Amino acid sequence: MFKKLFLLILLLGLFNHTSHAQKRIGIYSLSTISSKSGHLFGLDSDYNGLFRAIPAYCVDYFSNNADFITIDRKNFQLIENEREIQKSESFMDGYVVGQGKSEGVDLICQSVFDVDTYSLIIKILDVKAEKVLCSSDKKMDKNLFGIKDLKQQVTGMLLEISSKCFENEIPVVRVLETKGKKARKVLIAAGSNLRLRSGYKIEIYELVNEKIGNKTISRKNTISSGEILKVEDENFSVLEIYEGNEKLLELLNNNTPLFCKPTTN
Repeated sequence: MFKKLFLLILLLGLFNHTSHAQKRIGIYSLSTISSKSGHLFGLDSDYNGLFRAIPAYCVDYFSNNADFITIDRKNFQLIENEREIQKSESFMDGYVVGQGKSEGVDLICQSVFDVDTYSLIIKILDVKAEKVLCSSDKKMDKNLFGIKDLKQQVTGMLLEISSKCFENEIPVVRVLETKGKKARKVLIAAGSNLRLRSGYKIEIYELVNEKIGNKTISRKNTISSGEILKVEDENFSVLEIYEGNEKLLELLNNNTPLFCKPTTN
């Protein structure tokens, strides 16, 4: 009886520890800005109709991560109240943080589309520190039909943010198939949990530390690229390599830590 009671207390303690470790992240509506004029458009902007999926992609991404309690604020009229007044982006950052405090969130995911540069910016704001924790800025790839692989581009940006803000890299696990001195297929430690899909293009890189003066700065050195052949489950996918096959096999045989990220290139 005592052992069962002790086990119950231990499990409750672990549960409470996990719960306290979770961060409350609020996903806010997309806003559009003109970098030339500094004008922030309202929620009824023509561009917002095109990009209304972006906050939904952010909700989908973070809600699948056990580190976060995701709060969807897609209907929050953040910009609507200010749309007739030209405000700077830095003003809006402070305005958003103020709203986050009133709603009790730890982090805010804010997306902004620049109509002049056709670029998307996704920011993570730390509510308590009242600052931008990290961000990803990308000029959207286009084709004849409009934006190319929007979900893949947004997913890639969110994975970059996870790496910058929360130090979450996607490791290359091991080689699955070779041909001579070339790696043909590899296993990566990411799957449906990170919303990857078959056909997604993937870039493989190593982290290289460069010493500049008194500082050591890490950079991503691209090794090879490929395409997801199969998403096996929540945690793993099979990647087919079509560039940099020999170098990739050499590094993996030498147990060099390698990582990967989605790309549209």
